[in-house]
Amino acid sequence: MTDHEILRDPAWLPHRYDETSDKFRFRAVTRDVHRGATFLTDEHLGPAEREVAIPAAAIDRSDLPSVPLHFVFHSAYCCSTLIARMFDAPGHAMGLKEPVVLNDMVGWRRRGAKPQKIAAELDRALGLLSRPFDDDRAVVVKPSNIVNSLAPAILGLRPQARAILLYAPIEDFLASIAVKGLWGRRWVRQALVGQMQDGVLAQQFAPEEMFELTDLQVAALGWLSHHRIYAQMRDRFGTDRIVICDSRSLLAKPALTVERFFGHFELGLDAAERDAIATGPAFTQNSKDRTRYSRDAREEQLASTREANSDEIAKVAEWIRVVADGVGIDIAPPPSAL
Repeated sequence: MTDHEILRDPAWLPHRYDETSDKFRFRAVTRDVHRGATFLTDEHLGPAEREVAIPAAAIDRSDLPSVPLHFVFHSAYCCSTLIARMFDAPGHAMGLKEPVVLNDMVGWRRRGAKPQKIAAELDRALGLLSRPFDDDRAVVVKPSNIVNSLAPAILGLRPQARAILLYAPIEDFLASIAVKGLWGRRWVRQALVGQMQDGVLAQQFAPEEMFELTDLQVAALGWLSHHRIYAQMRDRFGTDRIVICDSRSLLAKPALTVERFFGHFELGLDAAERDAIATGPAFTQNSKDRTRYSRDAREEQLASTREANSDEIAKVAEWIRVVADGVGIDIAPPPSAL
């Protein structure tokens, strides 16, 4: 295939952006491969049979096929992958699960790239992600949560884009971290370091105070920092473009979730299509290992973890509520998406 053919074919995923060569790297990812991959990372996509690098300067966004591009931003462990899978609805939309090319933009920014250059290549990346599969009417991207620091810029570059903001209630989030053990506790510290680099912490602490925070306090501070970004986005872009929902609410009524979430992105479904998605694999299979999944099973797992860590979770949840009150952040906004 020629570079021109690759650029017009959505089955060639813009996988990475290489800042040193100023090239986008593409790899072939069919819709079936998208469907089977938990995330669009090398770990889940497997080894590439072929990869093609195309200079950024050779990519003319006006020459790319394009449909409306929308987003599902999230604060982790809040059913965001379920929602991205839900939007794999041929004829309506395609859901992209954490394309790494957007992570590359965040890393490049942290290494001191000039804002104008980031904006230009981010705009190009968004153009590449908005190429439709077949007769789909939209593309829905669920970025990694580290991309939240760029979420306002992304919506600024795409004035027609809408977004759903997802989060888990604080006790559920802390339980999800606790059950991951050492790996989860290390991950939240790494994530908080990134948020510090991005300048998006909800509350500043002195260095010695940061060292005194427990692992779950670090997790809660990172979680609150996503809420700070959410509040700023809702104020800036308004409720027509931005809606918010928590994981408990979206799981409580799957059919309503499907109807309202698709409706927010102006993707009308008939009743049969809605019900098929609400009873389909997105809501009945675990997004990570594809084992049987249900709202009750998730609640049982969270309840077990909460019980084993009840004292710490309760104290940290109360602590972050006090911090949130002090900086004026609502940590339990009503689920406007529903």
